[in-house]
Formats: sequence, structure tokens, C-alpha cells
Amino acid sequence: MSRGNVLFVVTSHDRMGVLRTRKTGVWLEDLAVPHDILREAGYEVRTASPRGGEVPVDPDSVKRPDHAAFDPETWLERRKELLLESIPLGEVRDDEFAAVFYPGGYGSFWDLSVSPENAELLEKFVLGGKPVAAIRHGGAALLAAKTESGRSILNGRRVTGASDAEERQLALDRVVPFSLGKRLRKCGAEYVCVEPWKPHVIADGLLITGQNTQSAGRLAYAMLSAMEGNGDSPRGDGDPP
Repeated sequence: MSRGNVLFVVTSHDRMGVLRTRKTGVWLEDLAVPHDILREAGYEVRTASPRGGEVPVDPDSVKRPDHAAFDPETWLERRKELLLESIPLGEVRDDEFAAVFYPGGYGSFWDLSVSPENAELLEKFVLGGKPVAAIRHGGAALLAAKTESGRSILNGRRVTGASDAEERQLALDRVVPFSLGKRLRKCGAEYVCVEPWKPHVIADGLLITGQNTQSAGRLAYAMLSAMEGNGDSPRGDGDPP
């Protein structure tokens, strides 16, 4: 029996940079690792995106997975309906879901960061006292949402997300439209990162953020802890189950 539904909100944007020659989309492991952990724990996962329908997957995340044990092609074949049938954001009912999660993917910089539909949906989850989680570039989706008082939902919160050092190592610091850490700080958040590619998750109440793909397992376990009201987040190892 299902223990409830969790919403994964993913990007619909499939190109990056000024020349728009490089393909992007959701970063597959950022979605797949938490999905499998939550499914194993008894939760059902649905995806939503700004446009709905098929979700673009960053080809680099398929060609070069971060975890040696993760087989992208096999996972995509087994779970393809999850990425073919996303709900348009404007049609999502927040009362059908126990939590919302934003996987990484560079596309989030371009669409979810400025989507009014996403901001409105996210505000409902926050107002409803439900867990909100984001990893890596998924933190860009948190930028536009406000509290009832008109302040950013990030104001005074401790968070993490994709670091400038990680983007520099990938030679993408001049391709992405903004520094995520700087934007999070501009919203009033205390942004904290560790050295590149080390697992790092911060749980500030019901707001849970992860720095990179290496943090995906830990973040998923922290989500489970938040949904089940267990207080301190259990430690995961950051690797796929």
C-alpha cells in the first residue's frame, strides 16, 4: 500500500548558454536516486514540469553518470513513463502530495527560477507545512517563491546548492545565467557549500537542500525523515541503493 505521493518538479528547458547549442534538461541521477529510495520506502512519485509532457534529460548525465553503480540506460527503460508523462505545473493539486522535490538540471536556471506557476505551487507547499527539497541546480526553483508577508521563502534559512567552484571545474561558470549561491544569498538565505563533489545536505526545518549529485542519497533519506516526522535526518551514504 502506498504511503503517499511525492511530487518531483523538473525543468522543461533543453538548451543552455547564449548560443543555445548545448543540450540540457534534468540531471538524471538527481532524479533517479531519490526516486528509487522513496519508492522503496513506499511512496509514489509523479513528475510535473512547466510545459508538461516529455521531460528533457541532460545527455551528459546519461553518458557520464556520477556513480559507477548507476546504469542510466537501464533506469530510463524501466522508468520511462515518469519522464514521458509529466503534469503541466498549472494543473498540479498540492493537496495530493506529501512533499515536493526539485532535482538538479541546468534547465532549472532558465525556467523554474522565474516560473509564476512554480512559485505559486511552492508557496502552497510551504504554507501547508510540507517538506520542500531541492538538489544542485534545483535550488534555482526556490528563488521566486514568497511567504504571506511578501518575503522570500529563503529569507533567514540555511541552504546549499550547486557551488561556483563546481561550475568552474566543469567550465560552465560563464555559461549559466547566474551564480546560484549568490542568488540564494540575495534572497536572504545563508548559503553554505563544501569542497566540490563532496556530499553535503542541509535540513533547515522542512526545507532540505543538497549541493551536488553525490548528495542525492542523503537528501532522499532526509526527505523521508521529514515526511515521517522523525526529527533529525538519518545519514545516507550519498550513493544509489
